Amino acid sequence: MTAPAVPEHASPARAGGDAPPGGLLASVWGAGGSAPAGRASRSRWGGETVCFEFRAAPGASPLIVDLGSGARALGAKLAEEVRNVTGTPPDLDVIITHFHFDHVMGMPFFAPFYLPGAEVRLHCGIVRSDEELESLLKSLAGPPWFPVQPLAMGAARFHAFDPAEPFEAAGFRVVPLRLNHPGGCVGVRLETSDGAVCVVGDHEHGEPEIDAALEVAVAGADLMIYDGAYDEATYPPHEGWGHSTWERGVALARAAGVRRTLIHHHLPQLDDDALDARDAEIRDALPSAGLARQDMRFTIRGGRVTER
Repeated sequence: MTAPAVPEHASPARAGGDAPPGGLLASVWGAGGSAPAGRASRSRWGGETVCFEFRAAPGASPLIVDLGSGARALGAKLAEEVRNVTGTPPDLDVIITHFHFDHVMGMPFFAPFYLPGAEVRLHCGIVRSDEELESLLKSLAGPPWFPVQPLAMGAARFHAFDPAEPFEAAGFRVVPLRLNHPGGCVGVRLETSDGAVCVVGDHEHGEPEIDAALEVAVAGADLMIYDGAYDEATYPPHEGWGHSTWERGVALARAAGVRRTLIHHHLPQLDDDALDARDAEIRDALPSAGLARQDMRFTIRGGRVTER
C-alpha cells in the first residue's frame, strides 16, 4: 500500500511530550464490542461497549460517538458537571454510527435525556430522514423494552446526515467515513484547528474501493480508533461479520501516516491477560499503536498526542 499525500488539514507529524494548554480532548468510555464484559478478569481493560467523547477544547460542548454501555457512566459524569460545575443543562451532539445493540444499549441510561432543559442532537448517516432516525431510536429506548421513553422527554433532536457531505457539530468539522458493515455503518473524521481524530468502527476490510477511500480519509490523523475485533488467525471463520483485525488497523495507520492508533471492539470473551498479550503484539508491530483501554484520556494539540 502506498501512503497517500497528507491532506492540507493534517497537522505536523509529531507525537508524545507535554501538550500545550487547551487542545482537542478525547476520552474512551467504552472500547468493547458485541456485549459488555462485566467481570473481574476484565477489570484492567474495562468491559463497557463502544462510547467515545470528544471536545473541541476544554470546557466545550461534548461530541459523543455511539451510546454503547459506556454511555451510562459518561451520562452520569455530564449530570455531575451540571450539578457541581456549570449549573446549566447540557447541550451536546451524539453521532450514532449504526444501530447494532452494542452501540446503542446505553441510550436508555444516558442521564442527559432526563435533565430538564438539556438538548441532545442525535446524528446518523445510515437513515433517509430525521423521522426515520427518530422512529428507530425510540423503538430501541422505550416500551416494551424499557419502562419509559427517554427520547420523548424534550431533550432529543434528530438529524439524518448525508454520508457524503461534511457538517459542523460541537465545534468540529465532521467528515463522514464510508465503512463496510452489515446494515451499514458510517465512521467520522473530527477536525479542529488543533488536530484530527478518526473513529473507524464497525468496519470489515476487504472491499477495495472502500479501503482505498478510507486510507485517504484518515491520512495524517492525530488519533485513529480502529475496529480490530479479531487478529489474522481468528478472522477467517468470521468473514462477513463486519469486523476487521488489528493487523489491518496497524497497516492502515502506517500507510496513512496516522500519529496514534487505538484498536477497539474487544470481544467479550477476551480477558485481561489475553488483551495484555494482544496489546504487546500491537506495540511490537507499531509503537504508536495499542489497544484502547476504558478510561483513557488524550489531549491533542500542535501535532502532539498526550495521554492524560
